[in-house]
Amino acid sequence: MANKKKHDWTRFTVKIEIAAPLHRVFRAWTDTRSMRKWFFYDGVVEPRKSGKFGMVDVYGNLWEYSVLDARKDRMIRFAFGTKGEKVEVKFSKSPSGTDVLLTQYDMKTTPEDKWSMHMGCRLGWTFFLANLKAVLEHGIDLRGFNPKKGYNEGFINS
Repeated sequence: MANKKKHDWTRFTVKIEIAAPLHRVFRAWTDTRSMRKWFFYDGVVEPRKSGKFGMVDVYGNLWEYSVLDARKDRMIRFAFGTKGEKVEVKFSKSPSGTDVLLTQYDMKTTPEDKWSMHMGCRLGWTFFLANLKAVLEHGIDLRGFNPKKGYNEGFINS
């Protein structure tokens, strides 16, 4: 009989292996110029407790959050969302580069929030982690830059 573990709707985790040195992957998450190459269209990241984590999306919306914790080459944690959600990204060396483990947590569990967080945010993070891999391994940015073809219209690459 299969183990029926109850799903925890307050969190999800996505993982990816990137063939790049750990310090380079960590810098991609903690250096504003580097983040513009794969994640936000404009913004700022200050990788220290209470530092800024602000981003501009494909529509020109400014999202302002704060860094909750950062440990060089190991982890960055920041507020992310409109209802108290948080994201923690951990980095570890692997035989072929760096493993990245991203957890979004403290998510609300209404039916609408479950859909938004587990379908919307999980899909978004999956795309952006794949984009980070594409940028660091191949120098290719997979994002779209057309605000008429953004996430609100169902396009995953914005």
